[in-house]
Amino acid sequence: MDVEKEVVSYLYEYGNTRESDIINYGMKKFNYSSERMKKVIKLMVVKGKIYYVVHGKLEPPEVYISLKEPLPPETSKILLETFIQIKDAEEDAQKILEEAAALAERKIKERHL
Repeated sequence: MDVEKEVVSYLYEYGNTRESDIINYGMKKFNYSSERMKKVIKLMVVKGKIYYVVHGKLEPPEVYISLKEPLPPETSKILLETFIQIKDAEEDAQKILEEAAALAERKIKERHL
């Protein structure tokens, strides 16, 4: 049984997973030592099959394993700023539409009086 394929399959099924959980999974499933599982994981990272993701908001920070390469912080920041600008523009457009609808209603009422 190919350990790398099993790790990838596990990540497909469960998503991002703590490194320690992947190590424990390999130790139980393949009867590997923790050091051997760490080597398998490191080799998979070097090959680009999986990626380390550091969850820095946890105390202490926790290392996760992911199938997807994390976005660089600069890219994440730009995407977040763009998303906020789009949301603001949508809200502004909605306000304009509401004001236009209210103005149209007033004009219609004035014509009927």
